Amino acid sequence: MDERFERVRNWTAERLPGRRLRLSPASADASFRRYFRAEWDTGSAIVMDAPPELLDCRPFVEVAGLLRAAGVHVPEIYAADFEQGLLLLGDLGRTTYLEALSAPGADADGLLDAAIAALIRWQCATRPGVLPVFDRAFLRREMELFPEWYLGRHLGLAPDAAERAMLDAMFRLLEDSALAQPQVYMHRDYMPRNLMVCE
Repeated sequence: MDERFERVRNWTAERLPGRRLRLSPASADASFRRYFRAEWDTGSAIVMDAPPELLDCRPFVEVAGLLRAAGVHVPEIYAADFEQGLLLLGDLGRTTYLEALSAPGADADGLLDAAIAALIRWQCATRPGVLPVFDRAFLRREMELFPEWYLGRHLGLAPDAAERAMLDAMFRLLEDSALAQPQVYMHRDYMPRNLMVCE
């Protein structure tokens, strides 16, 4: 058990006193964040652990407020400790869209209609100057995750000069296309693996 997990456990117990808590991993994240499900006899919550020397929880809280104001279902934030990088969140359950869509008899149209409607509400809530714009540098940083993380770290591949030139040309084409479109709020990980089916 790592020292950071012990801190998470103690912090959670302080915020949920009088409960016999069971803490277990809730999901993986492609960043330095970790999520744990805190369960007790009558309920559950999610603890987000974001080491403050690596991540700042304030943008998460700000964007959650913007999403909620736009009418998008997001976890409640019950407690925040920015200095320690810990948040206590509402638990949206265990069923992802990916799992629900893969189930026999899944209502794919209903699920996807709901997801698209939420995305449109989010985009319609856009206000200039509230969140950073997607400039060329931002878009390039995002696209560079593909060769760095997927090709390099996951597959152990390094593009040669010709492949790198092809990637750069494709990235420029995508950047130009994105920058020609109106700027609206977006969610970088809006996909069935990350969307939850809630009651």
